[in-house]
Amino acid sequence: MSAVESAMKRMWHRDLASDPTTHAWVLNLYRAGERHPQTVKDYFPYAHAPSAELAEKMRTHERDEERHTKMYTRAIEGLGEPVIDLEGYDVFNEVIRDKTSASFTIADTDTADEKREKVAHFLAHAHFLEKRIARSLEFHVDACRVMRSDRVATVVESVLADEIGHVAYTIDAARDLLTRKRAEEVIDLHRRGEAKANYAFSRHQVKTALSRFATKLARSHKSAYALAGVVMLEAERHV
Repeated sequence: MSAVESAMKRMWHRDLASDPTTHAWVLNLYRAGERHPQTVKDYFPYAHAPSAELAEKMRTHERDEERHTKMYTRAIEGLGEPVIDLEGYDVFNEVIRDKTSASFTIADTDTADEKREKVAHFLAHAHFLEKRIARSLEFHVDACRVMRSDRVATVVESVLADEIGHVAYTIDAARDLLTRKRAEEVIDLHRRGEAKANYAFSRHQVKTALSRFATKLARSHKSAYALAGVVMLEAERHV
């Protein structure tokens, strides 16, 4: 990540954390990603994991997401703002799936090898999702501390610690399930899908924030955010 991009993200998160309404908005976005597995049937396919150890790691991961959903709910309520069940392009997981050509939904008719590869696809998907979220949470912890939103900072730090563990096990397991060549093909596919999704999701959220919270964002920063949206549109085309 370039110094310019880091500075922009730091500014963005600090602006959002400076007001309860915008702070709750971004926490609802984080919550939507944690809640997504509870709204679909193909996340965490531990029933098809080739080992008890991997199955247990996925079960733990699933429980972590459920716990994070509750933690974000309490944090939003603590700001005195409404908890909102977001959908569509307000859910990063869904945007990633839309931008990634491979499916990890396992059918009863799939062969053992097909099921094994789809588990690897899920793990690669989860790896890049969690990696992106972890980096975002690092910026948000900084913003919370600067804006003295210490209760939310404690929640975000706890979630971040879990996400770091998720990042590590998912990529190792994805590589272990397939041949080296096929694993790298699967991993690269999900890397590119998540990269495209990141630009699309971020652009959508910048547009939303500039529309909904124009009076709450620093006036001197809004033109920079608008320009960032244009840059992200072009960047997505070149992933």
